[in-house]
Amino acid sequence: MNGKILSYSAGSTSLDPFKFRVIDAQKPTDKMSRLATIFPDLQPFFVDPSQSLVVDAYPAALGGMDAMTRVITYLHPPTCIRALRLATAEKRRVVFIAQPLAGADLLLQAMDTQMDWPSELLWATGGYPLPASLQSSIEAWLAERGCRLTVLQAYGVAELDHTLMASMHRDSESRPIYQLIDPRLELDARDDGCSLNKHIRFQGTRTANHDRIESCGGGYRIHGNPSLYCDGALRWLDQWQPGDWRNYTGYLSDRDGVVALQQRRGRASNTEVAINCLSLPAMAALPREVACMPVEHFDFMSLDGMSWMEKPKWNPSSFRQLDARTNAPQVAAAA
Repeated sequence: MNGKILSYSAGSTSLDPFKFRVIDAQKPTDKMSRLATIFPDLQPFFVDPSQSLVVDAYPAALGGMDAMTRVITYLHPPTCIRALRLATAEKRRVVFIAQPLAGADLLLQAMDTQMDWPSELLWATGGYPLPASLQSSIEAWLAERGCRLTVLQAYGVAELDHTLMASMHRDSESRPIYQLIDPRLELDARDDGCSLNKHIRFQGTRTANHDRIESCGGGYRIHGNPSLYCDGALRWLDQWQPGDWRNYTGYLSDRDGVVALQQRRGRASNTEVAINCLSLPAMAALPREVACMPVEHFDFMSLDGMSWMEKPKWNPSSFRQLDARTNAPQVAAAA
């Protein structure tokens, strides 16, 4: 192992010291070019590395970008801001690598400064689902600053490798449609090709998979591990409006049927448990009689153990109710 870079996956909870991957060991040498072939919109970012700057805010070591200039930010906001300013000064496109909620917070902190922005930013994200409402909010905010956003959602598996699959398009219900990127990955499926995969093969070795990968006509849909992400919570987050994302990080917890929301740093509020905690569309989409409670940024960290290095738990029991009715009548009456 001497002279190698070992990476423990940011998505794994294993404490096995030998469950690591060796960066760039046995990697396909054409991963970036394959991405650009499958998704032509990526060609300006990858074909000429001298025209791009990688701003890396991912909580694990990633490989496959040896030819590109990269700034490791360690999720430190001032370092991220300096890197974005460097790209602007050198007229480079930005490849911004960050998980959804941590990346959004870094970009929002940069937006709070008086700085010029690069003309193009590719947000390569993964680790857990990126809500479509958060993506559209960031896209609109960057457009106001003259920066065009492109989003690549990548999917990897713990200690195997990153970007085994990737998506740049969503279906009519805003769910990402993924394409196979890494030819070492094989997906088990029934003869009809439409089963939910509970196992995958990587370099011929069969591996259990907590996510479910569903083949569809144009690629694959990925259903996240239900112990972390339930469909009800994901659908609710997609009802959030830009003001909701401006005020709250997206980290939440379930407190006896009340959803505690982490406020962004510096955006404290005295709002009590009330119908107007979020925008009316977001409040109306909550399960029936469920309320929200704002929690100060660092108080939430202390009470709920939140860290930017950890994935959110979007599976509160309130969203697993069999009763599909929502707060919509109550919100309509309050409005």
